[in-house]
Amino acid sequence: MNWTWKGKAWVFGDDISNDDGIMPLAMTRQQEYDPGVLATHCFEQIDPLFAGSANPQDFVVAGKNFGHGNPHIQGFLGLKGKGVALLVESMGRGPLRACVNAGVPVIQVPGITANCARGDVLEVNFETGTIHNHTRAIALQAEPLAPVMRDIVAAGGGILHMVQRLAD
Repeated sequence: MNWTWKGKAWVFGDDISNDDGIMPLAMTRQQEYDPGVLATHCFEQIDPLFAGSANPQDFVVAGKNFGHGNPHIQGFLGLKGKGVALLVESMGRGPLRACVNAGVPVIQVPGITANCARGDVLEVNFETGTIHNHTRAIALQAEPLAPVMRDIVAAGGGILHMVQRLAD
């Protein structure tokens, strides 16, 4: 997997909840787990343009406490289906684990929302934690995605990683 991505920033604020933030709760109640189906509903209650306009290797840039609330996987599977990565100021342990288990690259970057606006072109190396905002000529450094987490994301998520390890 190529760990250096370049794409557009989609900026959101603090306290974006999992249910009715990342993904409508209705998708959880319908027990939908197909990333392709879920991708069409990402952030529809916050930014109706996101699902139809975000491209693979774009970045969801969010503030503090991203993905809080119930530990449903649908929101993160939808982000996987869109092919986007996350750059967040902070997120709890549960949402972080759900994100990685869904197969979504993520880095926690304190101060990212103050250094990024919607549409900025970012280049991120998930192995080193370097973030370059080409639009603003800013470079940031964050703690990189841990190797074991990169392995899970590279495998396509937690279940596929486990299957891969059992096959080895």
